[in-house]
Amino acid sequence: MVNGMVYDFESIKVLLPSGMITVCESISYSDKKDDKVITGTNNLPIGIGRGEYSGDCEIEMAQADYNLLNTQAASSGGFYNMPPLPVVVSFGQTGQVPTTDTLMVHFTERKKGGKKGDTSLNVTVKGAFTAPMLDNGVPAYVPMIN
Repeated sequence: MVNGMVYDFESIKVLLPSGMITVCESISYSDKKDDKVITGTNNLPIGIGRGEYSGDCEIEMAQADYNLLNTQAASSGGFYNMPPLPVVVSFGQTGQVPTTDTLMVHFTERKKGGKKGDTSLNVTVKGAFTAPMLDNGVPAYVPMIN
């Protein structure tokens, strides 16, 4: 499942600098821009106030895939000291041209766990975008230069 849309397992590829995630249980990412409508003294809209852009990403993966990421993190001084990493998500149904989203993510949280019947632990990592998402190559937001 990518952002609530169901794809078959073979149609989703998630690539980190440590390599392709072989067992990606789930991935979810979102972004937003907090623009506000500005009203005049008569309470009628007169324009838009530019708000901040932000985004976040959450990936649940097998322990083995996380171990590769964590090995890379060791050279940065640990998981929380890693620089922002590119997360490349490619997906599409058979016969479709795939969509590829690129996120720059600074991971700020991780959770390990499993449940009865699982044969291995899973690790969930979460983080915030450090740059606007490239939505199939198109920037989600281009800051205005003053």
